Amino acid sequence: MMNTNTKKLYLIILVFLFMALVVFAFSFKKIEAPQSNEGLMVKNINDTLPKENIIETPSTPSTLKYKIVSRSVAVPVDITSKEKSVLLTIDDGPTPRTIEVMAILKKHNANAIFFINGNHDKDNIGVIEQINNEGFSVGNHTWSHLNLKKEKDPEKIEKEINKTTDLITKLTGIPPRFFRAPYGESNPYIRKIIQDDGMIFMDWSGATMDWNKSTEEKDVFVNNVMNNIHSGSIILIHEHPWSVTNLDALLTTIESKGYTYIDPKNIIE
Repeated sequence: MMNTNTKKLYLIILVFLFMALVVFAFSFKKIEAPQSNEGLMVKNINDTLPKENIIETPSTPSTLKYKIVSRSVAVPVDITSKEKSVLLTIDDGPTPRTIEVMAILKKHNANAIFFINGNHDKDNIGVIEQINNEGFSVGNHTWSHLNLKKEKDPEKIEKEINKTTDLITKLTGIPPRFFRAPYGESNPYIRKIIQDDGMIFMDWSGATMDWNKSTEEKDVFVNNVMNNIHSGSIILIHEHPWSVTNLDALLTTIESKGYTYIDPKNIIE
């Protein structure tokens, strides 16, 4: 049988071991927990700070040369490139929100093509010139967003295209390099006109689908792009109020996945 001193010794050892385990467990929790808490803290601070106080690291634009393949994918000329890049396109402007869209893009060091409808210029005087002056590309999206594929009058089709080309050239001094058909509807005849006019015909391979009211929800807006994103994606965005509201979150998410933005000036014939 154990004597009293032996019992006391065992008791002291057990207490010591128990205390050591408690200290170790507390230390482990103290090291691990702040990793998630810190992320929540930063998010909460950013939610309450004015935008100008939020520090972001802008994306570095791609400097590779690209070609448009199948009208919907931007492929690097250097096929050995491992760079992940996407092309941003903004449709149906100019609108009263175009300036805000450009500010968000510049915040992320992102370039884009603004596909404009010529008949919107009269209500947004000076905006097309500003798009060009800010370094963005101005693309032709027809005069009145007419569905060219359904139009049977060749003269009307050509007028929809040429009138907007003439407007862009007059306002910016540069003929448009890119064309997008309204609704993505085209045919060989329309594409031949665009080719003869020296423009690059462009559809899209990813979209916010912001014509749906569901995209007023930020997560829906972002996930519509992110669920199908790939290197070379041509992403379609509009200038709806909810699109502008959710654009910053989309660009932040794109960058978090390692993508950079293609400068339209680096797209070659």
